[in-house]
Amino acid sequence: MHDFIDKSLQTPHALQNIGAIDRTARIIIGIALISVFFVFNFSPVTMWLAVLPLLGILPLTTGILGWCPVYALFHTKSCGMDEYNTCGTLPFQLQRLFQRH
Repeated sequence: MHDFIDKSLQTPHALQNIGAIDRTARIIIGIALISVFFVFNFSPVTMWLAVLPLLGILPLTTGILGWCPVYALFHTKSCGMDEYNTCGTLPFQLQRLFQRH
């Protein structure tokens, strides 16, 4: 594990492994799952309606941070495949995604 962390820190934007489209989808899904708590009435509390907001925290957090622990575990990423889908902060990724030459 120590070698993996040292090696990953040597490349620029190494700690971000999620592309712009993936990040945007995760943020939208996370907000949608968390909003279930505010939209539905919880008088008869069902297990799934109580669990959905908690499940929404994971995609929202990974979307904001730009790093997914599952992607890191399998040494894969959804960014850096071409010049438009680069790794980096979300504003940088969106700028590169919509940049025209």
